[in-house]
Amino acid sequence: MSQSGSYIRIDNVSRRYGSFKALDDVSLDIAKEEFIAILGPSGSGKSTLLRLIAGLDRPTEGRVHFEGKDVTELAPHKRGIGMVFQEFLLFPHRTVRENLAFPLRMRKEPKADVEERVEWVAGILSLSTMLDRYPSQLSGGQQQRVALGRGLVARPTLLLLDEPLANLDRELRQEMEIEIRRYQKQLGIPFIYVTHNQEEALSMSDRIAVINNGRLEALGERQAIYDYPETPFVARFVGKSSRFQGTVGPDGKVVRLARHNHEFALPTGSHLIAGDAVDIFVKNERFDIARKQDGGSGIPSTVVDVVLRGPFVEYVLETDRGDTVIAVKPKRNDAIPIQERVLLSWKPDDCHLFKAGT
Repeated sequence: MSQSGSYIRIDNVSRRYGSFKALDDVSLDIAKEEFIAILGPSGSGKSTLLRLIAGLDRPTEGRVHFEGKDVTELAPHKRGIGMVFQEFLLFPHRTVRENLAFPLRMRKEPKADVEERVEWVAGILSLSTMLDRYPSQLSGGQQQRVALGRGLVARPTLLLLDEPLANLDRELRQEMEIEIRRYQKQLGIPFIYVTHNQEEALSMSDRIAVINNGRLEALGERQAIYDYPETPFVARFVGKSSRFQGTVGPDGKVVRLARHNHEFALPTGSHLIAGDAVDIFVKNERFDIARKQDGGSGIPSTVVDVVLRGPFVEYVLETDRGDTVIAVKPKRNDAIPIQERVLLSWKPDDCHLFKAGT
């Protein structure tokens, strides 16, 4: 990934609507040729941030810069951006060619330039053989490519995408994730992609900005966001995890679970001290499961269901305290059967600990 300085800078931006603060002091630098995902739950402020970058709204405080120039007050059509929305917004009575050409015709571009750019974007998006079809004659993925083409046809310096795959089925969405990332690398312009879907953010982006309650909760490379969450919210929201509570023992070397007869060594590099109450997050794929009859230590549990997920198996476990935990393991011929008694555990460095209340 090319990180040659800041191409887009969001500088201490806040946005209030009356007494409600939709964004609270958000700062973010985006490099040229970078694909960044803005990830957060519904109502977190991620779409508000996108609107401020696009110029569709103005910040209450803070500034927005493109290539070192303050564009905070600049109209959207003067920012050189393209936008793709959740709804395809295609004209049903116009062909693919006419849909692609529409943004350029609105700008009164010369006919020769319009034709050249339509052919260019159709080539990139594999739409060249479909230019004379109507939207009703296209599949969902093809319609999405046309919507992308309308955002790209003017050759923007930045593309903003607001949950563009939300209306596609899972298989088609996964295909489009690969395609969109390929287009971004081919075009060499920054993509800012808003989504509440962590799988989309992890599969496509170079970096992820996690937004929660209007604040920037975390920012980092996608693998780091997943493997090393900085806050309990990120640990819970990015990846599927189970939460436990415990206390650091008096020797400062082990963590004892509050509701279960189990303890484990304090992870390497932890700054927690003896007596600290902690929240413990373990991702579903990091659990170890051992048959109780084989001995060892762990949380006594019972397998209540086994769900096949292709090459993986989800074991739905119920602990003796009545908690439900899902453990994901590679599929094997000797799968643990339903009603089997097991011991649930994890390696110390495979969990994330936070002081309770943080």
